[in-house]
Amino acid sequence: MTLASTGLVLITVAWMIQLVVSWKGESRINPLFIICYMIGVLALVIADYMETNVLSYFEFLTFLAAGLVLVKTLSLRQNS
Repeated sequence: MTLASTGLVLITVAWMIQLVVSWKGESRINPLFIICYMIGVLALVIADYMETNVLSYFEFLTFLAAGLVLVKTLSLRQNS
């Protein structure tokens, strides 16, 4: 399995985690979803860079945005 395929599998697993959480009635974003998603996107960024030697800015921006959502989600959980 390639690194890009691994990244896509991790992103799929992340969405499955969030789907299960949503089915249980929670409306908050699960931190485990964000962490798994970030690792998957990071794998895609690394795979793309290894293949082309060019950083995919859109994928990297997605990684950073997910990190900001993770920080906000964790800070909201600590305050409640």
